[in-house]
Amino acid sequence: MAYVKKTLAPDEEYLYRAHFNWTYDVQSWFWLAFSAIPAGMWLEASARAGFAHDPIGHGFLFFAGAAFMLGVVICLRRYVHKWTTVIAVTSVRLILKTGMIARQSHEVMLDEIEEVLVTQTFLGRILGYGVLRVRGTGDAVVEFPVIGAPMRVRRELEAAIVEARGMARKRR
Repeated sequence: MAYVKKTLAPDEEYLYRAHFNWTYDVQSWFWLAFSAIPAGMWLEASARAGFAHDPIGHGFLFFAGAAFMLGVVICLRRYVHKWTTVIAVTSVRLILKTGMIARQSHEVMLDEIEEVLVTQTFLGRILGYGVLRVRGTGDAVVEFPVIGAPMRVRRELEAAIVEARGMARKRR
């Protein structure tokens, strides 16, 4: 959100910010829990054997540690992506910013948006998530990551578009 506030033009207002759905967090934690299963199996088997030294146990320990570390990396990567992604609607433009160190931003002026598409699967409708795709004039197409409440985001975006087009007509 700091990115959006830093880039606001004079008389431009911050209107709405979209968020990731709760299922994104569940998937992140699933990978961490799933990767902990081999470590738990190793601990249980080692406890039964009295933590005896055997080559197979050490090999499985290496596998369990690698699996757990992979789960930690996947979980952290997903959370960093979530924390560094901003989807915002201002009174002038739609902004998608990703990245912490290397930043990538897509910005579409509201009065240049031709089409707002929402794609929701059956499960997405039940759990409240979907993909938003915005087509601007020319070849500008911005596809957003899976977000929560995509119909609300669409409604907020379309209200901002109507307001922006009305303001653009008044200036002419």
